[in-house]
Amino acid sequence: MHDRLREIGKPTVARIQGIAVGGGNELQMGCDLAIMVDDAFIRHVGPEHGSVPAGGATQWLPIMVGDRRAREILMLCEEIPAKLAAEWGLVNYVVPRAELDAKVDELVEKLAAKLPQTMRYTKQQLNWWRDISWHETIGHARDWLSLSMLNDEAKGAIQAFLDKKS
Repeated sequence: MHDRLREIGKPTVARIQGIAVGGGNELQMGCDLAIMVDDAFIRHVGPEHGSVPAGGATQWLPIMVGDRRAREILMLCEEIPAKLAAEWGLVNYVVPRAELDAKVDELVEKLAAKLPQTMRYTKQQLNWWRDISWHETIGHARDWLSLSMLNDEAKGAIQAFLDKKS
């Protein structure tokens, strides 16, 4: 899914109308532009729940927000309110919930007016650093995630999460 988002050849817009936690944030980071409602937040929780980001966060956050901030996001697992997400460069726009559809429509109209082949090449060039980072590290991250989900630490964290939901 992440590969398809990057390689689709057309601009993609993330429309974030609720929380974007872990993989949800990784999917929105895979898009070219992102619009978020003002009462939503972004968060990563893997280190608290026995998981590791394996969908782009370890590859793309350092590029998007810088290394120290990426470490803060992934290691502290704290909520990042929409306004702060925009300040840090995790999303492009933050709007009130009632204005989300209009803002998405506005961006889509602007993008649709661009020349398709030129846009495809522009997107390919913009993704160059992200692609290098992705292809060099994603196999390791996926392998580690697969193996780590079998250990007692991960099983205990998952059970604690499930018990909390009950």
